[in-house]
Amino acid sequence: MDARLHPLFRPIQMNGTDLCTYYIEQPPSHPMTAYIACFWESGTTSYAGYNPLESVPGRVLPDGCTDILITYDAVLQQHSFAYCGNYTEPFAIPVSVEVNPPADYTFGVRFFPGGARHFHGLSLESFTDRRFPLEECWPANIDELRERMAGTKHFEERVQVMETYLCLLSGDGSTYEKDLMRNAMHRIFVHGGQMSVKELASCEVVSERQLHRKFGEWVGISPKRFSEVVRFHCVLRDIHQGHRMDWSALAQNHGFFDQAHLIRQFRKLYGETPLTAASEHRRMLSELYNRSDEL
Repeated sequence: MDARLHPLFRPIQMNGTDLCTYYIEQPPSHPMTAYIACFWESGTTSYAGYNPLESVPGRVLPDGCTDILITYDAVLQQHSFAYCGNYTEPFAIPVSVEVNPPADYTFGVRFFPGGARHFHGLSLESFTDRRFPLEECWPANIDELRERMAGTKHFEERVQVMETYLCLLSGDGSTYEKDLMRNAMHRIFVHGGQMSVKELASCEVVSERQLHRKFGEWVGISPKRFSEVVRFHCVLRDIHQGHRMDWSALAQNHGFFDQAHLIRQFRKLYGETPLTAASEHRRMLSELYNRSDEL
């Protein structure tokens, strides 16, 4: 794909305020920026003196990305490797109720929409809403990756191991297809997901059917669905930036028919209403401020 697309689309993930967990991200090095959105890790830690019932739950939101997941089980002292396609529906992450949970973690590679195909060359449509053991669908050298990952102690080491591994994989693919997908996604991002598939196909001088097929192969979902995801994240970003919550104006600014249409589409991708999202964001900011004050 093209690293110049990344500033146009920065999807938001709700990490919640569970003080028994942590979440960190790191951007890729320059050779990987065209394909990878970020490396990330979430895991458990210990924190006393908080009420889990008052925590904001973390949420995994549809974002058009796919992920390699490497999960470490502290009890078994072993890693498991998986590849996850697009999630088309949101889900909440349960809040931890243990004061001293095991030191489990999940390390992830989040591929920018269209980026993963550069490495495995497979149609992303077959992975949508599914999770596979990595050895069943990834090109090669999984045993070597498993061995090197087992020797890591910190997030930064895991990033280095994964970048080295991915740099060795050479991607092929039609230049025409790459240009088509890059241009189509650029239009979707610039217009905030508000272009119709008919308009998009016309601008790229392809049929709607062909565009639908290419999005299935490169992103895993239809151009219409991907546009809905992009528009949803534009709305969510407005909410997180603290813009005045005039829901009718927000609906109009993002191309919804009316407020009810906005709420229906938002609930489909967030799991709750925009009002709940605004409330959860305020609580997250308050929790962050309180923790900073304590430190």
